[in-house]
Amino acid sequence: MPWLNVERPLTFDDMLGKVVILDFWTYGCINCIHVLVDLKKLEKKYGDQLLVIGVHTPKFDNEKNLDTLRSIVIRYGVDHPVVNDVDSLLAGYYGMRAWPTRVFIDPAGEVLGRVTGEGKYQLIDNKITELLEQHKSILNLTPIPLQLERENSKPTPLAAPGKIAVSDTHLAISDSLHNRILVTDHEGQTQHVIGMEEAGNEDGDFSRARFNLPQGLVFDSNGIYVADTGNHTIRYIDLIEKTVKTVAGNGALERKRGGYYKATSIGMASPWALALRDDRLFIAMAGSHQIWVYNTASKQLIHFAGSGREGIADGDIEKATFSQPSGLSLFGDWLYIADSEASAIRRIHLKEEVVETLVGRGLFDFGDVDGKLHEAKLQHVLGIAVAGENSVILADTYNHKIKIVDLGKDVIKSIIGDGRPGFLSTVNGQFQLNEPGGLALHDKTLFIADTNNNRIVVHELGGKRVSVLEIKKQ
Repeated sequence: MPWLNVERPLTFDDMLGKVVILDFWTYGCINCIHVLVDLKKLEKKYGDQLLVIGVHTPKFDNEKNLDTLRSIVIRYGVDHPVVNDVDSLLAGYYGMRAWPTRVFIDPAGEVLGRVTGEGKYQLIDNKITELLEQHKSILNLTPIPLQLERENSKPTPLAAPGKIAVSDTHLAISDSLHNRILVTDHEGQTQHVIGMEEAGNEDGDFSRARFNLPQGLVFDSNGIYVADTGNHTIRYIDLIEKTVKTVAGNGALERKRGGYYKATSIGMASPWALALRDDRLFIAMAGSHQIWVYNTASKQLIHFAGSGREGIADGDIEKATFSQPSGLSLFGDWLYIADSEASAIRRIHLKEEVVETLVGRGLFDFGDVDGKLHEAKLQHVLGIAVAGENSVILADTYNHKIKIVDLGKDVIKSIIGDGRPGFLSTVNGQFQLNEPGGLALHDKTLFIADTNNNRIVVHELGGKRVSVLEIKKQ
């Protein structure tokens, strides 16, 4: 199997004398991403006494691509060996049944058992300490022969831009891997750079502010709300005062299931996308499979929809289930949702408070099928923008396409992309994309965050012209 982050494939001898954790994960799983943060803390604490091996076991077909996995390893700062288990050989051998799963092997090479799910940091920390004490006579502190993928990466003007927002005068880009927000005009002339390449969680003026893998963006009259995903907070960029302030979340990862809270008193769970209507800021809480609302007037954080269980159940907003919601768009009385892990398009009627599914059937029902909505299939859709009463535009992320849903005719069709990840402007007459993650619409101009190509793409709806936005420095 192919390995990343190492000079050579590891052997059993490399593992002896160390506490070994096999981390079974897949890169589109938000709960797996949360576990990566815990593992990094443990690696820093225990050094060469601990060996974490990431066993990437793809759920979606697109996640099997080694080059894409390489970019993901860089994006999330994974500094341990990773093996791409595309056929689930190791997953089957070790009895992995759910993401994320960690399998423990002691320094003598004995498999001890496994832990599933996130939020088990203290349990794992205690077990590592216990094992190191039991096996201190045979510990091996020889470093693993690492060769990190990020050491070969080349700098780009944008790095994994995730989401994008547009106003009448500005364009805001979550330059996610650079941990910053770029504000440009519609032609790409940079006006503000907020944040620095080094991740952090700091408020203040534009020169001091720090973000951590920011995603969702939305403008109000004076500034921009930001889903600061890696910090589990909502931040506000005041474009007049040139300051950044945390308005929701306390920086902790928490999975609250319901209630009303003072917005900065509790943690959040990877807020990923935003939509604003009057004083209600809707939040796609990817990590808890819910929709929340931050009230900009009362400064309260409110659970709005989703039981917190992962699924694709419709009906009453309290009982309905979502699966890592990652894109939001408002139109009329409807809130439209890109429900990524179910490869689904959902919507909530804001007055009747009911959820319905437009496309999608289940967590493992995905593909690339256009046509009638009841037959259509998507693959890990992340972006959504409503263009009119019957027109919904999608970033069908893992299919590397932009699609349009015509609700009047009950059909969906692809308009950009040939279904393969690529960078070229045209292949067989099609502009290529690589995991587009965000959309923003202004009049008839569609802006696309072409995430793995590190660029913004522009498309004029109703025409064939597709171009790359040149980002010009201040």
